[in-house]
Amino acid sequence: MRFIRVLLIVLGVIAVLLAGAGWYLLGRSAVPEKSDYALDLTEIRRLAGALPGDAPLRVNNEQIAVASVPKGVVFAGESLREQHPMTHGAYQVVYPDGSFAMIDSAFDADMLHVMNPGAEFANDGWTAIQRGLAQATHIAITHEHPDHLGGIARFPEPAKLVGRLVLTKEQLGNAGMMTAVKMPESLQKSLTPLVYEQYYALAPGIVLVKAPGHTPGSQMVYVRLASGKELLFIGDVAWHMSQIRELWYRPRLVTDFFLHENRDQVMSEFRTLHDTVEREPIQLVVSHDVDQRAELLAAGVLGEHFEF
Repeated sequence: MRFIRVLLIVLGVIAVLLAGAGWYLLGRSAVPEKSDYALDLTEIRRLAGALPGDAPLRVNNEQIAVASVPKGVVFAGESLREQHPMTHGAYQVVYPDGSFAMIDSAFDADMLHVMNPGAEFANDGWTAIQRGLAQATHIAITHEHPDHLGGIARFPEPAKLVGRLVLTKEQLGNAGMMTAVKMPESLQKSLTPLVYEQYYALAPGIVLVKAPGHTPGSQMVYVRLASGKELLFIGDVAWHMSQIRELWYRPRLVTDFFLHENRDQVMSEFRTLHDTVEREPIQLVVSHDVDQRAELLAAGVLGEHFEF
């Protein structure tokens, strides 16, 4: 009887420890009330008008796939059985003269199927993105993960991207990601890394905004249209707009052991973005949010396909 009692106590302790570990790794963490991440919209707006030229007229999104991950991977504490859809694609910022800039480049079918076997791949969308890379006057990426950088890595004539593709010092310096995405070495050596402190005027109406944490080279892209509409493409700071609205971060198991994020940096960005949209007329655009994409297409904030 003594042995059984001891065994039950040991098993109980183990169960409590496992439950605690499970909550620590998968449970929801509080986002801090105050943030040390600064988003100076006054300066960003100044820079948006600092370069000569007309402001852009509109933004289009080309979708190449809708993949899925467990909901609990996106929202800490939610089900790991229920699937959550995520859109993948790239953006085209169009100017009055028909020229355009691009934000991100998606990834090819092989990369998609590594992440999500069996997901449907839109070949027409991929063709449009590759055509966009061939013609864009400026190309920037929000961060150096394959689903954002892969289209550039697969571009068949990498030398033609030089002078138009802008990768930051931090992005090019992420050797592990450059290897993972199979970025051509010739292209890496041909690019001059962009070095900037916090904000950088890329083109009329477009400003790059540093936002490290999800990756070392993560940045957001601010776009102000001729209409005055302001959009902030936040990359993968969040995967769904509800994460920002409800301050609902990814679980530690995902951020610490798979993404290798800097949690403090990303959670500070969550707080700043949450507070910003409550007081400023700015539209956050979340790269992988299927629900938001549908809403923005319906409202005419985004066009559904690239234009040439």
